[in-house]
Amino acid sequence: MNDPAHRLRKSHFFAENSLAIGVIAAAAVALSCGWRLFAGRSLDRSERARTASLDVARIWGGPIAQPQPEVRWRRADAATVELESGELASTDVAVDLAVDYRRRGITEYPGYEAAFSGDYQFKNPAPDPAFVAFTVGLPVDRSALMLRDLRLLVDGQEDPKHTEYAPDRIAWRGRIEGARTARFTLAYRARGLGRFGYRFVADRAADGSVNTRPVTAFKLALTVHNLKGELDFPVGSMAPTAMQSSGATRVLTWDVERLLTSFDVGVVLPDRGDVAVALGHLIQNAPFFYLLYAAGLLFALSTVGRRPRALHIAGFSAAYFLYFPLATYLSAYLAWPIASSLALAGISALVIAHAHRFVGARVAGQVALVQAFFLATPAIAYLLPMHTGLILVIAGFIALGSGLHFVGRLALRLDGDEDEPQIAPPVIEPPKAEVEA
Repeated sequence: MNDPAHRLRKSHFFAENSLAIGVIAAAAVALSCGWRLFAGRSLDRSERARTASLDVARIWGGPIAQPQPEVRWRRADAATVELESGELASTDVAVDLAVDYRRRGITEYPGYEAAFSGDYQFKNPAPDPAFVAFTVGLPVDRSALMLRDLRLLVDGQEDPKHTEYAPDRIAWRGRIEGARTARFTLAYRARGLGRFGYRFVADRAADGSVNTRPVTAFKLALTVHNLKGELDFPVGSMAPTAMQSSGATRVLTWDVERLLTSFDVGVVLPDRGDVAVALGHLIQNAPFFYLLYAAGLLFALSTVGRRPRALHIAGFSAAYFLYFPLATYLSAYLAWPIASSLALAGISALVIAHAHRFVGARVAGQVALVQAFFLATPAIAYLLPMHTGLILVIAGFIALGSGLHFVGRLALRLDGDEDEPQIAPPVIEPPKAEVEA
């Protein structure tokens, strides 16, 4: 529509908001630069902490991956000294993990105290006495090796005469009578970090291929205490056959009668260090959310004068920026959900109280909605990476409905109602007599 009144209303709208739009543009540039510097510093600190994980492992222990024992045997009266591979008759393992998060700076490491007990049985397949070598690898790298209460029992007793302890394995070599079943028990306590695994024995051929071995009567019960979050499983791991939950405790069981697999058994503890990564992604997208936030403020403050409106928007923009460093540094002292909630509540309370005192209750309510949509919702979405897309889509749907309503009202305000139709004046016919004349 090109009528002068329409052009006047449009020019009046932009003139009324030109100062506020200028403030938003300047704030967007300044805030983007500040967020970029802050995100770079935070990511650098997180990366330095991550690269120091080797030092952390040396202090608190590294990831534990217990190998399945290997048995080799030969008949005692055999003419050759070479041993052939044997098969365990049964494997019964119980593992308790007491989770204890360790903090170094602003980075948390998912540590745990592990109590391992494995019971293995081997039956001499020959009717005559056999020479048996039972070897079990140690579960951590040498640089982070620290096992307490370590012992290998043979038929319930230690046999130091035939047992050899090395930095990477424990080996027992001895004699087992014909057709008799020997019982080996491995037990230790250790501190671990990040994940726990149980690796099955695999032979590697000369060409590099891996040959798996069958496992008979395998059972592993893994109990995880003090868990905060959900357990994950490494890629290429075997799913448990049963799982139970009770509060912060998870009990996972792998129980199979006959097993042939190239997969291992393992769990990954919830790593709250991922919050730093999620926060970095949130800060990267913060300028976009800020523009939406500023547009919402323009609507909420539409009844305020142009100069006060610009000043209020400048103050609210500063508060919007402050949420990110405040939440990050609070997380160095508090659990992340508490730190994020406190930062969000504090910033929102300041903004809403300011709007209520200096503008009015109605505007304060609208500002609260803007805070919820364009600060609280993105923060919650990115800090719950499993549901980021769903949360943003639902919020976007609600915002779209509100936006369409606002656009409709704005269109009516700018364009007005359709022009009233022009009614033609009635045609007055002259009297018939005059026509005849």
